Amino acid sequence: MTKIKIVTDSTAGLTPEEVAQYNIHILPLTVEIDGETYDATTIEPEVFMSKMAASKQLPKSSQPAIGTIVKLYEELTADGSEVLSIHLTEKLSGTVLTAQQAADMVDGQVTVIDSDYIARALAFQVIEAAKMAEQGSHTVADILTKIASIRAKTKLYICVVTLENLIKGGRVGRMQGIIGSLLNIKLIAKLQDGALVEEAKIRSKKQTMNYLIDVLKAETKKVKEFNVVHANGLQMAEEIRAQAKEIFHLPEVKLLNADSVISTHAGNGAFAMIYYTE
Repeated sequence: MTKIKIVTDSTAGLTPEEVAQYNIHILPLTVEIDGETYDATTIEPEVFMSKMAASKQLPKSSQPAIGTIVKLYEELTADGSEVLSIHLTEKLSGTVLTAQQAADMVDGQVTVIDSDYIARALAFQVIEAAKMAEQGSHTVADILTKIASIRAKTKLYICVVTLENLIKGGRVGRMQGIIGSLLNIKLIAKLQDGALVEEAKIRSKKQTMNYLIDVLKAETKKVKEFNVVHANGLQMAEEIRAQAKEIFHLPEVKLLNADSVISTHAGNGAFAMIYYTE
């Protein structure tokens, strides 16, 4: 059977250990702060957050260049292998569209998929694909069926505690943002069909935690994996992690730093709870 190689982008937030263990190839997005461009896979989260706080302008994130993607696809398919390239939702970035253009330019067999998600919700699909590819007994079609099932059972809730970056990035109306900052509003959004949808506007941290805990308690299906990602929002992230472990009786809940692209748009203090069910 033809060997299958798995590609994703840096917004999946895979750890170096996962990348090595599952032999996953990463296409890095870049972030630009005050005229300096950084590879999103190499800039340390703490360094990035302090640079972002000091900058008057919102960092700019950019998708991988088409030439970089073509080069990687050519290298990976040179030995006759197939490539499955799984990326963040096209409603948040043009990465998946550029990857498809790159796939059309190479001779080898490359399948590009929009995960409809970002961060660890993308990682869930990528890791499962890599596990199946490693087994050597599955086709790309088999893997696509499996990851479509995971996608359908995935939930991602993000809590934005300051609307500053959303305003700077033009992702909420300016007036709404000014009102929000005056009232100290916390925004809870859900990623649905690849787009962020507002769930609730909440005043206090306590009410925010209560809202999210109620969401978890309402989950009727068995949770297979639960991850928490944060952008300098460790305190609330740790609280959600502890609650999830208890509610779902999970031996492990990963707690990870958000990558710089996600931090740019979500802003300081943001955190997300991401999980999928049976």
